[in-house]
Order: sequence, then C-alpha cells, then structure tokens
Amino acid sequence: MSAAGVARARCASMIAQICRQHHCQDTKRWFQSIPVVDVGSLVREEKAVSDVAQQLHKACHEVGFFYVANHGVPAQTCQKVLQEAHAWFALPELTKRQILIRPDTHYRGYQQLGANVTRYEDGYQRDWHEAIDLYREQSPQVSPASPIHGPNQWPTQRPTFDTALREYIDNMLHLGQHLMRGIAMGLGLPQSFFEGQRSGRDQSYWCTRVIHYPPLAEGTSHRKREGGIREAAAAAVQGAEVERSVQLSCGEHTDYGLLTLVNQDPHVSALQVKNQQGQWISADPIPGTFVCNIGDMLKVWSNGLYKPTPHRVINADPSQSRVSIPFFYEPCYEAIVEPPVALLNKLGKR
Repeated sequence: MSAAGVARARCASMIAQICRQHHCQDTKRWFQSIPVVDVGSLVREEKAVSDVAQQLHKACHEVGFFYVANHGVPAQTCQKVLQEAHAWFALPELTKRQILIRPDTHYRGYQQLGANVTRYEDGYQRDWHEAIDLYREQSPQVSPASPIHGPNQWPTQRPTFDTALREYIDNMLHLGQHLMRGIAMGLGLPQSFFEGQRSGRDQSYWCTRVIHYPPLAEGTSHRKREGGIREAAAAAVQGAEVERSVQLSCGEHTDYGLLTLVNQDPHVSALQVKNQQGQWISADPIPGTFVCNIGDMLKVWSNGLYKPTPHRVINADPSQSRVSIPFFYEPCYEAIVEPPVALLNKLGKR
C-alpha cells in the first residue's frame, strides 16, 4: 500500500473509533470545569502527538472550551500586549477616535463604548466595552470584492503598542495552525486538513479584537443612584440566567468562526461559559495559558460532532478594568465550509 493509502487507512480507523466511542450521539455537556491541555509536543512538532490530539478532541466534543498550556508564545509577549492595551485605552477619547471604525476604513479600527451589540430574538443590547478590531490585511481591489477588505488602522498613537500587537498576532497565527493540526488529528482527519484552501498560518482571514471592559457598574443601563449594577446583572455574576435584554460587559453568544484563543488579564475573573444544564461556569484566568473555544464553522466542518458553547463576559469588579485580546483563527475568506466526506460517511448527516 502506498504511503497515501496507509494515511487514509489510519484516518478511517480513527474516525471509526470516534464513532464507536460516541455512538454518533450527542454527549451531555454537563461539565463543571474547563480542561487544561498541554500542547507542548504539538507546538514542538514532535512525532508523538496522538495523546494531545485525543485530549483536544475530548475537550472540543464534551466542553467546547479548553485552556492550552506550554503553548510556546513567550510570556513577555502576552504580558506586554496586555499592558500596552491598558495604556492605549487610557488615552483621551479624541485620540482614540483618530482610528474610529467607519465604512470607509473597511470596518477596522476603534469601536467606542456601547457601540458593539449582542443580538437576540427580540432585538439587541449594547455591550459595555470598547475595542480595536483588526483583520488580515487584504487589498480592496482583490476579486471578489468585500467591504471588509483593506488595510488595518493600527494603534500607532502608542508605537510600542503597535509593535507589541503585531508580534502577538504573528505568534498567534503559529499557535492557531498548530492547534488546528491537533484538532484535525482528533477528528481522524489528515493533520493538514485545515490548511491550504481551508485555512493556515498564511491564509487565515484572522481577526483580533483588543477589548477593554470598564467596570459594568459604570454602564449607563445599570447605573443606580447609589452606584453599582442592577440586580439582574448582579445575579448573573453569581451564575444566574438572566434576560437577554440585560446589559452585560458582553452578552451571551457563540463565536461564528473556527477557533478563538483568548489572552486575558490575570487579575480579573469575568468570562463565563454555559453548560448544557444552563449553569454558568467561570473561566478564570490561569497564568501561562490561553483559554480557547470553538466556533460555529467548526461545528459544520466536524459534521456536528463539535458544538460551540455559549459564553458571556461580566466585569463586576467596581474598581478594576479588564482587558482581553481574543485572536480568532479563521478560515480563508473564500473557503468552502462543509463536512468532509470521511465524516459524512462515518457519522451520517447530523
């Protein structure tokens, strides 16, 4: 048998094993904590990575969220970009507005407090945060055209932030590619499945959001005469389910894309993840890790085996701001997102 034939046989065997383990049925996602996966061997491109791939598969299938440790991104890179982000958001509003998002900036740049919204069935609510939105830079003249193709508005008002952010993004592209190789293996697919015309370090239409969450108590929708946040938002801090119309730092949602990697401030706990019982589990910062979650497109590519998990952000600390920098490792802009034949054959249409 040729080398290619051996590889295909191994992939088929792994997919069959996945089917036997899960009987092609949905797992009850009643998790009470978020797993930590040591991805060191994957990042170092060692040969023995099957155990890491299976851990990633288990985390994606049973939780939809996971931390990655020993990820290879220097601690100084992670810390520096957070520190610089805090300093940039402390600049005067007029300075920040120099890179304000507009249609003619290809929807890239600074998003003011309350400009971002979380939509729900009956409408939307404004999120209490401000952000900088950046994407893979693409010539507006490329065909087919898109209103989001164009150059970024980099935060050059602080050159040290601009430099730190570019270094951070470059590192995240490397890490994202390595993680998607492990996820592909966990699905029983070729390691390079999410590369080429689908995605890859040099092809991903990545997005980075640098997000500043002031204390939610400062939000106009939740200011009381004596200060503090409204009772509903306060209940949400304790893990309660609340109406979607209640303003939070960022409302309940799933991510639309492939894989999200989040670098979050180490001193503020604000991210919550929802299990299938409707319980909200805190995704507290763990030093030296990124917290990762899968998006809607990976649900399609995995033929429904992986499902994105709802999450929200509530910065209830009355005295501290929170910065997080999610990096969205996305498919190519023109990628066709559909289940591979191998998973359709083994799992059926889901």
